[in-house]
Amino acid sequence: MKTLLRLNISFPATGCQKLTEVDDERKLRTFYEKRMATEVAADTLGEGWKSYAV
Repeated sequence: MKTLLRLNISFPATGCQKLTEVDDERKLRTFYEKRMATEVAADTLGEGWKSYAV
């Protein structure tokens, strides 16, 4: 069974919001055992996420 993770990333100060779906198990490992308020480097999600923290 494939794992699908939907990330809803928002920045309330500007009202920006981005929804992305990740289905690669290797990319998801970064988010395992994390709490909602924990900052995580998003580089593992792909080239478009370089220098982001979610």
